[in-house]
Amino acid sequence: MKEVIVRPNPTLTTEIHDVPIPTPRDDEVIIQVVVAGSNVKDWLHITTLNLSVNSGDDIAGTIYAMGAGVEATGEFHIGDRVAAFHPMLAPGGAYAQFAVAPSHTVFILPRDTSFEEAATIPLVTLTAAISLFCRQSLPPPWSPRPANAPPLPLVIYGASSALGSFAIKLAKASNIHPIIAICGASQQYVKSLIEPSKGDAIIDYRIGVEEMIDAVKKSLGPLKAEHALDAISAKGTWIPIAKMVDARKAQISVVSGSNRYEETEVPTGVSIKYTFVGTAHSGAYKSGMPKQPEDPETVKSDVEFAYVLLRYVSRMLSRGNFEGHPVELIPGGLDGVEVGLRRLKNGEAKGVKFVYKISQTHGLA
Repeated sequence: MKEVIVRPNPTLTTEIHDVPIPTPRDDEVIIQVVVAGSNVKDWLHITTLNLSVNSGDDIAGTIYAMGAGVEATGEFHIGDRVAAFHPMLAPGGAYAQFAVAPSHTVFILPRDTSFEEAATIPLVTLTAAISLFCRQSLPPPWSPRPANAPPLPLVIYGASSALGSFAIKLAKASNIHPIIAICGASQQYVKSLIEPSKGDAIIDYRIGVEEMIDAVKKSLGPLKAEHALDAISAKGTWIPIAKMVDARKAQISVVSGSNRYEETEVPTGVSIKYTFVGTAHSGAYKSGMPKQPEDPETVKSDVEFAYVLLRYVSRMLSRGNFEGHPVELIPGGLDGVEVGLRRLKNGEAKGVKFVYKISQTHGLA
């Protein structure tokens, strides 16, 4: 089969080589990839580590083979349409004709969900869900807040990003409102997601930092936000967010693992919680990460949470109350991965996720 190796340095390039189709372990599924999706980490992590690897993790395709343990459950069958989250930096990534995923991060696709849409879902949905429902203990979509529940404000910075948009979708499914969605030029899709009748609002960060903080507080009125997600987590974006939330008791989820988040500007009552989505596979943070969980024991359950969450995502997709992110199909299949990752690195994915249709790869039979 053909597989892409992404080389981050000195400039980002890719190489397509031929390797054997993987053989599944007992709990693994081999997926014939129809569409692969890109994430920022696909170039960022390997650049930091100076590592050349098939860095894709969002898979959509059909089941080609499965381990004995998976087959014994009867959950999946050869040919099933599925999406999956591949373990980051492990062999068998998404940028290939065939990819590998543990069965607990594989889920069935409803008939009406395209492979392109499906390829936008796994990694960022799990990142948003682990942030909100595991690290911050908000109620998950299968156990939502009652219709008559009092307001529960949630601030989302970077709301038009894929992560921010999926956080909005999950919060809505849990009846968490009002949602204060902070974004810039790419607001149109966010407008289609929020519910102003429940107090949801969009704040444009381009008005200036202090003005943005004031606008959030004005939108909340007498309410105080105790929950926030920083979907950007770069250049200190969490610091102004800390000034929007309740200084006495608030939680802000961040997604960059390169910081300690110990800035003196953050009030002592505000807890910064780093989400490492790899816990969906490992149930643990890596030992060298600057920001560690407050209680490592609670992280162990992220593996089982991922199993439940992705199956519920399949259910929501089939019911029409959940959807993927808008996509831009990068031409050329695996040959287009280099172009897509370079564009992603240059910040050109505005309100869309880049995906690749493997059948467009040059030279495939």
